[in-house]
Amino acid sequence: MFISEGRRAGPGRPALAPTAPSQATGGKKDVPKLAITPTFLSDFSRLDPGVRSAALTVVQAFMGGDESRLEAVADAADPRTRLLRIGPEWAGVLAPGSGGGLCLVGLRRQDDALAMARDRTAPEDGAELAPAPLSAPAGAPRVTGPDELAADLGKSFDEWQVTLHPNQHRIVDARYAGSAQISGGPGTGKTVLALHRAAHLASRETSEATEHRRTVLLTTYNRLLAQTLSGQLDRLLPDPRVRARVEVVTIDSLARSIVHEHTGLIPDALGRDELAERWREAAAADGLPYSGRFLADEWEQVVLAQNLTRLSDYVRCERSGRMLHLAPEHRPQVWDALRRYTAAMRVAGEWSYPQTALTAAEHLGRVGPRYRHVVVDEAQDLHPAQWRLLRAAVPEGPDDLFIVGDPHQRISDNRVSLASLGINVRGRGHRLRMSYRVTQEILDWAVPILGRRAEVGLDDDADTLTGYRSLLHGPEPVLRGCRDRADERAALAEWVRVWLEAGVAPASVAVAGRNQWVVRHMTKELQARGIPTAPLDAVDATPAVRVGTMHKLKGQEFRCVAVVGVSEPLLPPKAALDAAEGDPVALEQVHQQERNLLFLACTRARDALYVSYVGAPSRLVPHGVVRSADEEEAAAV
Repeated sequence: MFISEGRRAGPGRPALAPTAPSQATGGKKDVPKLAITPTFLSDFSRLDPGVRSAALTVVQAFMGGDESRLEAVADAADPRTRLLRIGPEWAGVLAPGSGGGLCLVGLRRQDDALAMARDRTAPEDGAELAPAPLSAPAGAPRVTGPDELAADLGKSFDEWQVTLHPNQHRIVDARYAGSAQISGGPGTGKTVLALHRAAHLASRETSEATEHRRTVLLTTYNRLLAQTLSGQLDRLLPDPRVRARVEVVTIDSLARSIVHEHTGLIPDALGRDELAERWREAAAADGLPYSGRFLADEWEQVVLAQNLTRLSDYVRCERSGRMLHLAPEHRPQVWDALRRYTAAMRVAGEWSYPQTALTAAEHLGRVGPRYRHVVVDEAQDLHPAQWRLLRAAVPEGPDDLFIVGDPHQRISDNRVSLASLGINVRGRGHRLRMSYRVTQEILDWAVPILGRRAEVGLDDDADTLTGYRSLLHGPEPVLRGCRDRADERAALAEWVRVWLEAGVAPASVAVAGRNQWVVRHMTKELQARGIPTAPLDAVDATPAVRVGTMHKLKGQEFRCVAVVGVSEPLLPPKAALDAAEGDPVALEQVHQQERNLLFLACTRARDALYVSYVGAPSRLVPHGVVRSADEEEAAAV
């Protein structure tokens, strides 16, 4: 960053010793260079956006040949040191760099900059400051780790995303007597484990089996992650015979294909919001005292989750965790409404996603399993009906199901007990407590978001993050309070520009907000400043910053992440709180889901995290890390 190949000494100013002929000029003239020290950008990034913007403008002008702001320093210990004036209050300190050029070593208020310039001594033995190598641009967020990770940290980010920690090969290569579960906090490598496990099983199947067919299923929660895993698996299994053993597909796509295969129907699935709206209108027309959201959730989270087919079973069933207490004498009315509404859906050819999964499971129950091994990623968010499908998709036995997930990243209402669904993982569970994909600094900031509550895992045991720590260290996360939306958008754009100019690949930077309104405004701001953007769920390799909702970050990994709009009343959303008003259980569920979502979003960053809010920060942000905009500005100064 800040490499100049066109600066010359101005009139009345001493010329610096020239560098070697530049390739950019074809060797026709000698030009000096301007570089920055590797530590400069971390200090620069803490400054107020207005100061940063002014500094960038002056430096860019200087790189273009404008030396009007360059000044010698009287009585400097090293007479080659210079000041670069940044407005009336600030100045950059430039020291001798390699090849006779200058190196930007600091940005301070005028008096402090002058003192720094005067005190800076000449390097010993004629040594000079050198710019950071172009392969690792100066100022990029720097992450360090133990020796066993040093080589991996030097890889490209694409290679890093498929790198398995050396200690985890034993989990990947093991033979299990039945189903196995791997749980762990963010950055512990769960998705990478799932990927390598699928590759290992495919290789083993190819060497041991004679017939050639798909015998391994690698499935997950959303389409983007499935496509990403498929591409990464192509790299791990270059042999097409081995790669053909693995089918990578979302659980919803699997269910849809099985239903189509056995019935000829193509399920037209409705999401929960669309279903709730349909049933809201129907309930209002019928004069029912229940909302469409309540009815849709009752069907999916109680009836389909427990596979209830008779009124008597519904009257007796437990509804723990449901938003509204429903006395047994009121349940026949709800049951009758659900039967009428689902019958209307059948006539219209409409399905819900859990309903599709349950129907697919029933078909496999009649015709038999279709895989030898199933690997499940993001397991914490699957519905019980989807687990019934997976149980039916593979025969019970050695190495049947390999399950990875983290209940602390659950962002759905689904609560699952694997044992109740015929999946036994007792004695074959691994809890990963060492993170090597998220820095300790980010974890220290993010873990308090979750609060003190333990989550119940898929094995019915309480799951905590006790003992959870990282092998990596990097810069501290930044939480910035902004005065208004315009200030927040400008601050974000400056921060992203700093990352990009430091050499971070655009596709390794993500910007996320809680809703589409925030996302649209941030996208417009970045594009207006010449920063290309692409949706967070883009599957191509477009060199653009990824922008989307926090939910779209699920399962993804980036070098740098900015989470914006972490304000009251955007997080938690006021509409969700209003819908749960008067129901303490529902209200706590809303808060915990939003905590999990914010925690998930913040831990998608490996190297650097930036979080901003306007006015009052969200109540979910730990109180100890909150500072006002004025305090942030004072701290930056």
